Amino acid sequence: MTSLLLFLELLFVAAVLMGILLVNNIFLYKQKVTEPISLMLISGIVMCVFEIMWTAVDGHPDLSALAYIATSGYAVSFIIFAAFLNLYLIGRFGIKIKRIVLIIVYVLPVIANTLLCVTTPWTQLMFHVDKSGTVQTMELFDTVFHALVYLYIFSPLVIAVYFLTIGRKKRPEKGEIPVSLFVFSVMAPVLYWMELLFFDSGSAAFETSSLPVALALVYLVTNVSTHTVLKTQAHVEAVETDLRIAAKIQTDALPPVAPEFAERLDLNLRGSMNTAKEVGGDFYDYFPIDENRICFLIADVSGKGTPAALFMMTAKTMIKDYALTRNSTSEIFNEVNARLCENNEAGMFATAWIGILDTRTMILQYTNAGHNYPLFQRRGKPCEEIKEVHGLFLAGMEFTVYKQNEIQLEPGDKLLLFTDGITEAHDKANGLYGTERLENVINNNADASGEQMLDSILEDVNEFARGVPQFDDMTMIILSIKDQEA
Repeated sequence: MTSLLLFLELLFVAAVLMGILLVNNIFLYKQKVTEPISLMLISGIVMCVFEIMWTAVDGHPDLSALAYIATSGYAVSFIIFAAFLNLYLIGRFGIKIKRIVLIIVYVLPVIANTLLCVTTPWTQLMFHVDKSGTVQTMELFDTVFHALVYLYIFSPLVIAVYFLTIGRKKRPEKGEIPVSLFVFSVMAPVLYWMELLFFDSGSAAFETSSLPVALALVYLVTNVSTHTVLKTQAHVEAVETDLRIAAKIQTDALPPVAPEFAERLDLNLRGSMNTAKEVGGDFYDYFPIDENRICFLIADVSGKGTPAALFMMTAKTMIKDYALTRNSTSEIFNEVNARLCENNEAGMFATAWIGILDTRTMILQYTNAGHNYPLFQRRGKPCEEIKEVHGLFLAGMEFTVYKQNEIQLEPGDKLLLFTDGITEAHDKANGLYGTERLENVINNNADASGEQMLDSILEDVNEFARGVPQFDDMTMIILSIKDQEA
């Protein structure tokens, strides 16, 4: 009766392993036969076949040769099963095994075990078949062999505990700690108890295959969840790739950091943008309208991330198109606002400031659509805010009418445009950077070039907000009228 039950259990184990192998390699995961998990399953099936054979011939003196073959095959396939399971789990941790370690830890022990089993009919180091045809295991088989098998099987659990506790910071970036490492350590006794319940046998022989069944079933459950996780990771990686491409497109759409207006050596424009995410909602631009006029602008779109970036690209394109065909900054914003209000179901909007500089007269015409007040500094004087002509943000109300104003620029003047990511940067105490501190940086660097001024501001903001993640995009553009006396 016991032999029959053992046969049934071994057939059950082989069927489970074969089913998982088919799922992995044919129906669902399309894994290669050379993958560690596939080799583990194959060796597990072979192990069951040899154990069935061992059970069938055990106790038959005339079949002693087959008993040696069956027992040796079982011992070799069992240790290979455990070794490939170990390799699979180590791979899941993201640990890369060097060739020398692979040889010492896996190849040499398997070869040594195989040689011991093959030569055991003469050495009797692992087991021997007595006169009654019964297989008698030796101490080497019961101690060293099983110790090596369980070392392969349970060492990943120790590694998992290490990575989850004191070794958290050393965990490989692309590795994972499968829940199965904790589950399978209790599955074997649970299945053994279930076997006792269903088969009503206390034979220790059932312990032999309980562990492979536990490991195989736990693997099947966790691999399904892992398959879902991997698909999610693939989706995330695809999104991250798209974001990197979007960020590259956004960066390429910005004007050169140091534009060349070769015919206008008496002025200088510089811009910078540091996004809080892969893509941002801020933008700036400067470009010649004709041989005598230069347009420059800055804007901040509501929200962050991809939606803001898409709205930003739309607004930027519209502003430039209308700037090239309209005669004033107010007309530009009137047209752009009307267009942006069309089909704006997402309710997004943008604050913006635009200026057109006539390089013949050095008169700057400008319009402000709800944006931060620019900071203007005359040569030798402290900077101040330009608060005239402050209208509603773009895409707010369809029939908004924007106004414009003018200012005469002189040699040595500087005009700084910025988004609220600068003044609303905060420190660990949740204090804001503020306009006053920004003005102090400008006043303390009055003789600096435009590029040096932007670097000084950004450095001061980062120092103020040290240790606090960047919350908003930080964008600036500075116009400098060169001092003819310099």
